[in-house]
Amino acid sequence: MLFKATLMKVLHLIDSFDARFDRDQIKLVELLEEKGYQNTVVTSRYSSDWKFIKEAEFREWERRFVQTKILHQPSLRIPTPFSKALSPIYLPSREVLHSFNLIHAYTFGTYSSLLGATLKRIRKFRLVLRSDMSSATYYKAKSAPFYRRMLTYPFRIADAVYAYSNLEKRYLVDLGIQGSKIRVIPVGIDLDEFSRNEMVQKKEKVTIGYLGRFCVVKGIHTVVPALSTILSQETKVRVVFTGVLEDVKYAEDVIGSLKKFKNFEYLSGSRITPIRFYNMCDIILVPSIWETGAITVLEAMACGKAVIGSNINPIREYIHHNQTGFLFSGQREVYVYLKKMIENPGLIDEIGNRARKEVKKYDWKVVIRRYEEMYRSVVKQNSQIRNTR
Repeated sequence: MLFKATLMKVLHLIDSFDARFDRDQIKLVELLEEKGYQNTVVTSRYSSDWKFIKEAEFREWERRFVQTKILHQPSLRIPTPFSKALSPIYLPSREVLHSFNLIHAYTFGTYSSLLGATLKRIRKFRLVLRSDMSSATYYKAKSAPFYRRMLTYPFRIADAVYAYSNLEKRYLVDLGIQGSKIRVIPVGIDLDEFSRNEMVQKKEKVTIGYLGRFCVVKGIHTVVPALSTILSQETKVRVVFTGVLEDVKYAEDVIGSLKKFKNFEYLSGSRITPIRFYNMCDIILVPSIWETGAITVLEAMACGKAVIGSNINPIREYIHHNQTGFLFSGQREVYVYLKKMIENPGLIDEIGNRARKEVKKYDWKVVIRRYEEMYRSVVKQNSQIRNTR
């Protein structure tokens, strides 16, 4: 028997549930609620930038949720084998012992994935796991047999696993996860929201923007030489950065190297929404060294912006080079593509218009159906197993 959405109870285990930002787990829970799913989220008291947050502040961020039960549990941060940063763990709530149709746990190598596997063994719940594995994490796991065995355990016993890209799926298979239970479900965006703005006549200056975290893996330092040259050559170009200063020293070095140019500006990440930022810009840079979802690329494309992104997965899956954006492998290429568009502003419009059409397949209205189908398949499989006993 298939469960109807209005009857399906889903337990979400997430290391950090930060509803200030429309990232995939936040939007997924919101859309599932709208469709009638009974969600319970058990998570830590840390924000996405790993700051300890008061309960009242979380509640303010979570006003969009009406029926979903969100429990921020007593938490602390501990060292992890694959990162220099501390990762959160949280005290499981009694809620996790209630009856659920399935558990949805998030991300390779997290406390939440291990907790999900434990509950599957104890409570016999069906388990769905998101991978969200970067190339760096894959290579670290590949070279560390003990940690690989421990961290892949939840994925080996899960009923269904999903990855954002085909490359990520290949990584999982190579680490010993059964390929037949791995689905590829790309990240989603709210297409209506991001494509709402009209393509307008270009302003006097071409604005180049970066939006994201300031840390080494985002690769901002790789585009600084090209931006410095452009700003020193062009009087009708403006460069604007915004985002969370995750690595303060790194951010100071990057921003400091461009501050000498009068047409450069850093806007505090708390002062501006992503949509407003995209609409300020003509060209968006996504110079990441590695990525898993790279949602900024899709958001900017939906806004009709020309994106110049690193030639890595999954960015190369989103952008058709020289058609819906540009892919670069070296610093010199960034300069060439910027110069090409600055000297031909009409090309920015052409790229942006094609990008808007291409990005429609990543609309959450399309992507959410794939999650629902995965849920139904897992629950149906559980019903069939019970019926054969």
